[in-house]
Amino acid sequence: MTSVKSKLASIAKSALAGAAISVLAAPTAMAQPDKTQLVVGQLQFLTNFHPLIQVNNTKRLVINYSLRPITAFNENVQNNCVLCETLPTVENGLAKIVDLPDGKKGMKVTLTLKEGLAWGDGVPITSKDIAFTWKMARDPKIGFTNWNAWTRASELEVVDDRTVVLTIPQILTSYNSWDQILPEHLEGPIYAANPTLDGYVKQSLYNTQPTNPGLWNGSFLLTDYQIGTRIVFEPNPNWVGETKPRLQRIVLSYRDNSSALLQNLLAGAVDAVPVSPGGISFSQMLDLKAQKPDAFTYHMAYGTNLERIVVNFDNPILKSQPVRQALLYGIDRQAISDELFGGLQPVANGPLSDDNALYNKNIPTYSYNPDKAKELLAQAGWKPGSDGICVNDKGERLSFELVSTAGNQTREQISQVVQSQLRDVCVEITNKFVPLQEFNGELIRKRKFKDLLMSSVDFSPSVSPRLTFGSDAIPKPENNNVGSNFSGYMNPAMDNVIAELEVTLDPTAAKAKWDEVQKIAAEDLPVLPLYFYPRAYVTVPDLVNFRQGTLDPLQIWSEEWERK
Repeated sequence: MTSVKSKLASIAKSALAGAAISVLAAPTAMAQPDKTQLVVGQLQFLTNFHPLIQVNNTKRLVINYSLRPITAFNENVQNNCVLCETLPTVENGLAKIVDLPDGKKGMKVTLTLKEGLAWGDGVPITSKDIAFTWKMARDPKIGFTNWNAWTRASELEVVDDRTVVLTIPQILTSYNSWDQILPEHLEGPIYAANPTLDGYVKQSLYNTQPTNPGLWNGSFLLTDYQIGTRIVFEPNPNWVGETKPRLQRIVLSYRDNSSALLQNLLAGAVDAVPVSPGGISFSQMLDLKAQKPDAFTYHMAYGTNLERIVVNFDNPILKSQPVRQALLYGIDRQAISDELFGGLQPVANGPLSDDNALYNKNIPTYSYNPDKAKELLAQAGWKPGSDGICVNDKGERLSFELVSTAGNQTREQISQVVQSQLRDVCVEITNKFVPLQEFNGELIRKRKFKDLLMSSVDFSPSVSPRLTFGSDAIPKPENNNVGSNFSGYMNPAMDNVIAELEVTLDPTAAKAKWDEVQKIAAEDLPVLPLYFYPRAYVTVPDLVNFRQGTLDPLQIWSEEWERK
């Protein structure tokens, strides 16, 4: 084992010691399980319950129990209607390429809701709800951050109670992917009385009365909660989906850290836990599987969730491309994967995994090379100082703060490894772990981190790279701090190729545009890609129909879950 791997193993061993003791010491006898309910252990309680404001991976994995999108991608990478009757396509005529009044090409997309859909209070779901959601989304004083934005449509025509026609002012590959809608009969009056983001978020029923059944349209309703402790879901009596909920109660039970989650799983206090982010660490899962291979079911599937280090371009030192490249050369990501994740979390070279059909095999990659890192830093004017940390001719130290979420053992482990490895190439890293509420609040939304930030982003099939690389996706006051380009990265070449990609329907042409996006991202490094999370859960063995491999949140299909 190399000295790098020895150091890595030492850090991993120290970080895992408590978890290993928990596994060995946990009681093996469990109470007779209640097979009508599932208790899911969780970290990171939501900062607010609104489904379309301040959306992140954590919120998506909670909200979808109770509020379903119009469409979603399953485990076979197939886009499916969830609330709509028929998926619009160019082939079936429900999506048409049209000439617009300005002479440009656009699209008209017809969405028809399934018959009989109702909100949890029994009020029918209608075109009014789609129109209301679209109107709010286009209000610059509000600002939604959903993945498949309603703002893509410039016009909306209500045809009847169940049908709308959306006009998209350009040709978009994502024309038939649409997110959740809001109940006009409940949220409409609140929006009218509170027409600004701050006022609306505070007064929205999603935050003042989240147990109001009329807010939800999924197979489960949010029926109870205690901040920081639990969220309870129970069957929606007005759900008209093909499958009625087979569980009578799903409880999200929150703990402060992943070791506590693991202990509760072993004690039978919880029946399922996600594997990082938001749950136990991947290394804890591997340790548990090695010691108790038959006690649980270990669900794993290909993942699109990219863990990365966001680089703040407002920092003039980090704006230097050689410095960013040196940082990535200085991190042994393969050793991290091997030692902490059993080699099962593939190293990332960009926004797409090399398992993805759209992956560009010809982009620059940054395999661990500390000598190359030192060479790049020297070329950029950085030389080791008396304490081993680089300084420039101004006397500035090459020192950065790396911010991540407290209680997330995986990120705490990675942060320690990154800190140790980068010191070897004369870069000082100070780790800062903050509570999730602070992390997902002003720190990230208003870009109040100084240097580096560790977070994840999920590139599901319909998501445009504009989400993290578009200059118009930089959160700022002018857009109510909406957007996920937390780096503040701006490159006209990237903006242009993203715009071209979004209007490309031909698969071959789309692949070529994705190639360009990945090439520019690999050269510019607005984020330092680390690895891709497999979609992983640990559950009790009697849980069936648990579709872990879906590319949109698996909770969209939670009515199918059953305990045999």
